[in-house]
Amino acid sequence: MRIITAVIALTLFVSTPAFSEGKKRKMRGGKYGPAGCGLGATLLKGKKGLMFNVLAATLNGTGFQTFAMSTGTLGCKGDSRVAAVNFIETNKVFLANDIAKGEGETVNAFLDLINEDADSIATLRTNYDEIFAKDSSSEEIWNRIDTLL
Repeated sequence: MRIITAVIALTLFVSTPAFSEGKKRKMRGGKYGPAGCGLGATLLKGKKGLMFNVLAATLNGTGFQTFAMSTGTLGCKGDSRVAAVNFIETNKVFLANDIAKGEGETVNAFLDLINEDADSIATLRTNYDEIFAKDSSSEEIWNRIDTLL
């Protein structure tokens, strides 16, 4: 009897986050169901119902969700602000050169990171002077790019 009670309690504990927000959350990059993103959401994509949501939340809770959110894998391409600012900080010169040319590996990697397609390069190139205003911080550059796209 104690085992059954423990299993029920564990199931409720693990599944509670899955149902804390019933509507889909849309962030830059994707829609997430009640279980969020991660291994479970990826493996059970398109499945509906209580059982699948609980299973997805349980699989997400195995530690893969943290990894996925940190690396942007397993469907966890959510709010990419921090990653974008870090990318700009590390690659500012190369990114500016690629945007000025309208092509390049760095700008393509950046657009992939923020879940935009290559068509956005034209917008960035047109607004180059505004984006890379003199003495702009990486945060300011990101805010301008985010506003434009």
